Amino acid sequence: MPDPLIPSNPDGPSSAPSNPETAILSNIEQEQLNNFLGPVNGALGGLSVAEKNQSYFIIFQQAGGTGPEIIDETAYFITYLVDENGNVSKPSEDYVSLTNLVQNFEVGKNAIVRNDAATAVNGQLVGRKDITAIGRQESIMYSQTGSSAGANISILEFDNIGTTTNIPRFSFWLNKGDASLNPGLNGIGSYNTPNLGQQPESTVATVDSSAGTYTVVDLSTPPGDEIIYVRFSISAQLANSTQGTDTGGAVRLMKDGELFSETAFALPPTIDIGNPSLTVVNHIDQLLKSEITNSTFSVQISLQSGADVVMNYCNFKITNQLPSTTQPIADSTQNNFWENNNSNNLWVTASENLSLNYQNIQNSQPVLDIIEPGFNFSPIETPFIVRVGDRIRFEYNKEFDYTIYEVIEPSVDADGRLKLRLNSLIPNSINLNNFVLHRVNINDPAYIILDVAKNASMGNTQNFNGVILPEYPTLKLKENLDSIILDLKSRGIITDNEN
Repeated sequence: MPDPLIPSNPDGPSSAPSNPETAILSNIEQEQLNNFLGPVNGALGGLSVAEKNQSYFIIFQQAGGTGPEIIDETAYFITYLVDENGNVSKPSEDYVSLTNLVQNFEVGKNAIVRNDAATAVNGQLVGRKDITAIGRQESIMYSQTGSSAGANISILEFDNIGTTTNIPRFSFWLNKGDASLNPGLNGIGSYNTPNLGQQPESTVATVDSSAGTYTVVDLSTPPGDEIIYVRFSISAQLANSTQGTDTGGAVRLMKDGELFSETAFALPPTIDIGNPSLTVVNHIDQLLKSEITNSTFSVQISLQSGADVVMNYCNFKITNQLPSTTQPIADSTQNNFWENNNSNNLWVTASENLSLNYQNIQNSQPVLDIIEPGFNFSPIETPFIVRVGDRIRFEYNKEFDYTIYEVIEPSVDADGRLKLRLNSLIPNSINLNNFVLHRVNINDPAYIILDVAKNASMGNTQNFNGVILPEYPTLKLKENLDSIILDLKSRGIITDNEN
């Protein structure tokens, strides 16, 4: 039976819309991403591209490791950007200087590091190095607690954004497997028992998995009175095994035993015995507080007379609520945080519970409380929102570090799930529950990150200052460099390395 949690198309979700908010990048972010992805067959439809010369260099002061988010690389602290005429700017101060930084130090190209003292520690940090990123590292979400493959926490906690009121959890998820359906009306019950985090808080609603019902209490008083709306989602895969006979019907959301809304479907006849025709029906309905208070909801599937239909699966759930719950959790004790369809495609799909927490901020303290000594994750302050160009790594292994090329957010996905397309396939054997999701924020260009491991025993190398040159400087920059550096030292912009 096809897995309802994974996009059915082996190359990714079929007809999956792109989220307009996620798809729009700043010019700086787009340029850096284009640099990372590489040229598109040259200019003007395939003509060769000449290597452009760069007219800027970087003054840096100190260098530090990038772990545990990025393994075996080094971040050089950018103090100033200097052009071939000796003009000085700070890339964080205005848009033009940030553009100059990105254009002169392209991700995937080389840079030349020159230390300011001949007797420097961490000598491996100087010379020609590959540029991997520009910006400040930001952890978005992590479960990883150490360097071994099994070092991860199984429950993640999140804080709701933008509210101090205690908002209970209305969300739930019921799942049912194979079932035969009869012509006429079929009430759906006998779902699997929902796991932790897939049930509403009892102060606002209850779920009966046997009866297949979701019942909401009176919401005129706290704690449920703050809710504005909830979004119901029903997803069912149906199979018609009858040869030569079309059939059809509707997937229906029932309220107090009466039809509330429905989505009709048509199911063509089977051509080959043993290979029934399939259809997936998605029904989504957003209901206001006034429509759900003191009400019971269930699923019904109606079929035309004479139909011979099997339901491969049915998911009945609330995928979103506004406001979001203030104490949401994501649980992987029964299911993975991420699914990948046995490494058959480039997409990873977030679990139901993880997707329900999209846009919230992970409370990282439970992870930090049990983290391996020396495993220095910073507390998470960034909302769980994924952008093209972000990175996700599974286990503490540089080979399992992936760049995110496409994002489908839960609000635009028929299943209400977060789906990410990665740059390469994930091996089937790795632990998907051990992960870190992170980015290097180009809009905060505090660092240039180069592909070289820093000697961890040397600390942050306080006496490690110097300049970083582009691999192909302009002739004017080459001729003026020494005099510019002497001038900058006399002005105190480049400081001596002997203090």
